[in-house]
Amino acid sequence: MSVTQRSNIITALCLALAATPALAQSGPGTKQKTGPAATQPLRIDDDGRVLGWALCPVDPLANLVTKDTGAPAEGPTTYTADTAESSPEQARLAGDVRIARGDQRLAAPEVVLDRQKNIVHAPKGVQAGTPALGVEAGTGDMNLDTDTADLRDARYYLPQRNAQGSAGRVVDRRQDQKTDLDEATYSTCQRDAEVWRVRATEMHLDHAAGRGEAWHAKIDIEGVPVLYLPYLSFPLNNDRQSGFLAPKLGFDSTSGLDLAVPYYWNIAPNYDATITPRYIAERGLLLGTEFRFLTGDAKGITSFEFLPNDQDRDGRDRASFHFYGSGRYGPFSSALLYDWASDDNYFRDLGNGLDITDTDYLERRLDTYVANPFGNLLIRFRGYQTLNGEDFTRPKQYAQLPQVAFWNTWIVPNQVSYELHSEATRFTHPDQVEGSRFFIEPALSLPLQTTWGFLTPRLALNATAYQLDYRRDQPDDYRDSPTRVAPVASLDTGLIFDRPLTISGTGFTQTLEPRLYYLRVPYRRQTDIPLFDTTTYSESYDWLFYDNRFAGIDRLGDANQLTTAISSRLLGASDGVERLRVSVGQIQYFSDRKVQLGADSPTLTNNSDLVAEATLRLDQNWYARAATLWDTTESGSRRTAYDLRYHDADGRILNVAYRYANGVPDPISGQTSLEQIDLAAHWPINPRWRVFGRYNYSLLYSHTTDTFAGFEYGDCCWAVRLLGRQYREYPQDEDPKNAVMLEIELKGLTSVGASIDRFLDKSIIGYQRAD
Repeated sequence: MSVTQRSNIITALCLALAATPALAQSGPGTKQKTGPAATQPLRIDDDGRVLGWALCPVDPLANLVTKDTGAPAEGPTTYTADTAESSPEQARLAGDVRIARGDQRLAAPEVVLDRQKNIVHAPKGVQAGTPALGVEAGTGDMNLDTDTADLRDARYYLPQRNAQGSAGRVVDRRQDQKTDLDEATYSTCQRDAEVWRVRATEMHLDHAAGRGEAWHAKIDIEGVPVLYLPYLSFPLNNDRQSGFLAPKLGFDSTSGLDLAVPYYWNIAPNYDATITPRYIAERGLLLGTEFRFLTGDAKGITSFEFLPNDQDRDGRDRASFHFYGSGRYGPFSSALLYDWASDDNYFRDLGNGLDITDTDYLERRLDTYVANPFGNLLIRFRGYQTLNGEDFTRPKQYAQLPQVAFWNTWIVPNQVSYELHSEATRFTHPDQVEGSRFFIEPALSLPLQTTWGFLTPRLALNATAYQLDYRRDQPDDYRDSPTRVAPVASLDTGLIFDRPLTISGTGFTQTLEPRLYYLRVPYRRQTDIPLFDTTTYSESYDWLFYDNRFAGIDRLGDANQLTTAISSRLLGASDGVERLRVSVGQIQYFSDRKVQLGADSPTLTNNSDLVAEATLRLDQNWYARAATLWDTTESGSRRTAYDLRYHDADGRILNVAYRYANGVPDPISGQTSLEQIDLAAHWPINPRWRVFGRYNYSLLYSHTTDTFAGFEYGDCCWAVRLLGRQYREYPQDEDPKNAVMLEIELKGLTSVGASIDRFLDKSIIGYQRAD
C-alpha cells in the first residue's frame, strides 16, 4: 500500500470521528501515550481557570481528550504502525496503530479497510478523542463515504460537563453533528462509583444545538431506580436550552407540600420564558409564567401567577402580576415598573417558608429621564397598591400623576458653585385632599478646601407653592393656595489634625477632625400644607449636617442651631487603610423648633440626642461597629446598635448584632420599639461540608422572631441541602410558623429544591450566592 493510500485511509477515519466529543496532542510520526501518566490539560479552560469539578477524580478516559490548538481538521494526517499490507480488496494496518489529524486522535491494535465498500473496521480496542470527547470501544466501523461511525461496547467521557457513561452502540453522523446511543448511561459522578446515573434505552445528542435527549430514562440513586421518565432533555454545554429546570420542593405548616416544576423556553437569543406549574397541597394548582426580553436599546421582565379556587381562602381566585422594563434612546432613558396582587395576603400566603415577602406597598412607576449639559430632567408617574396587614390597616399613599423634576449641580472646590433643584407634582388620593405642588430651590456656595481643613458657606432660597382641591369641607384654617418662601443659610467648617502613632510596633496616622455646622432657617407657618410625601429622617451621624430635619418638601424645619462634632481616625501608615473611626456629635438649639408634621408646637429641648458612632476593622476579615442615640435629658439611650462581623475569602461568615430602639425608628427594621439579638453564620467546614443558621430573639416579646439552621453536603456530582425554619411574620405574633426545605442537586443534570442560596443571600449579611 502506498503512502498516499495510507494517508487517505487515515484522513477519512479521522474525519469520521470529528463529530464525537475529544484527547492529548502528539507530534507527527510519534506515538501518543494513553495511560494514567498522560497529562490532563482539560482541567483548565482556555483562560486558565479551573473547571467546576474540583472534587471529582480524573476519569480514566480523560487522558484521551486532546488539547484544542485550533489546528485545521483538513490538515496533514500522520500515522504510525508496526506493519502494513495491502491487496485490491482491502488494506490492513497492524501493531499499535496511531493516527493523528489536527486535534483528533485514533489508536487501535489493528485497522482494516474494505476497499469495495469504503468502510474502515477496527475489530478491537478502539481509542479515540478530540477536544470534546474521549471514547473507548470494543469494535468500530467507519463509513468513509457518509462520514458515519458505528461503535459498539463503548465507554465515553465529555470534559465540558465532566460526564461519562457507556453505550451498547454509538452511531455518530458527522455531517449532521448528531450522535445516537442505544442502551446508554450518563452521569457526572466518578466512573464505577456513581451516586446517580441515567439509564436510557435511547439517547440522542445534538452537538450543534448543545442538547441531549433520552427516552425511557431511569434515574438511579446508589444503583436503586427512583424515577422513571418517558422523556428527558438535558444540556451538553452551558448554553441556554429549552427544557425542564430544577423542580422546587418544600413544606411549611400553613400550605403543606409545595412542589413546582419549571419549564424553560429558549424562544430566541434575546427572548425567553419560564412556565411553572406549582402544586400546593392545601391550596391547589398555581400556574406561573415569566417572560424576559433584551434588545440593543431595551430590556425587561414580566411575570404572572394565577391560583384558581384557593382551598385555604374559601375558594377565592388569586393572582399577581409584575413588569419591569427599561430602555435608552439617545439622550432619553425610561423605566416602567408595575406590580399588582389580587389581595393583601397574596405574597404572605403564596411565598414559601424561605421567601416570605412582607410587602406593604406595590409600586407602579413610569420614569423618563433626560440628561444634557444644562441639567437633568425627570418625568415620573407613580402610584401604589396598599397591602394591609391581617391585624391592622396601612394608610394609602399619594399617587404622583405626574412629577416633573429638574436639577443641576456645579460644585468646584475654591470657586463659587451653584445648585438648582425644582419640581412640579400633581398628587391624587382616593380619600384625602389632592393638589399640585411647585418647588424651586436655587443655592450658591463657596467650598474652600485645603489639606488641613475646609470652610463652606451656603445660601439657598426654598420656595414652594400649592394648589389644593378638597374632597370634603375645607377646614377653617386651610387655604386653597398656600405658599412658603424661606432662606436657608448654613456654614460648614472643619479642621484636620494628624500625627504619627506607633502601636505595638505598627505605624499609624491618627487624625483629629473637629467640625462645626451652623444652620439658620426662619419659621414659616405650614399647618395648612398637607403631607403628600414627607416624613422624618432616622437620626444618625450624617443627620447632624442635614439642612432640613424633614425628608420631603412639604415641611421645612425652622432652625437656629449649631452642630458640634468631632471625629478621629486611625489610618495604616503603609497602606492608608482606615482601621478605626470614632465620631461624636450633637446639635445645640438656640431657639425652639416650631414646625411639626402635625400641628405646630414648640419643641423645648436645648440639645438633640448625642449621636455617637464607632467602626473598627481589626484586619481584612473582622469588622465591628457601634452606634447610639443618647438622650442627655433623661440620661438614657433611645437607640443602640452593636455589630460584630467576620467574613473571610473562603466564605466563612459570623454576624453578631444587638438592636435596641425606644420611640425612635430603627433604620433596619423601621420599628420604634424593639430589643433583639441577632446571630447568623455561614461556615464551610471543608470543600464538601458547610453549615449555616440564624437566631433572632426579641427581648421585647420574649420569643424568637426568625430562627433557621441547615447544612449542605456537596460531592463530585451531587449535593444535598437541608434547612429548617421557625419564623413569625410580625414580631408580636404569638404563634410561629414552621418550614422545612430540602434541595438535592444532581450536578450536570438538574436539581430539586427551593433555592436555599437565594434565601441565605437575603438573611445573612455578607453572603453571596454563586449565581
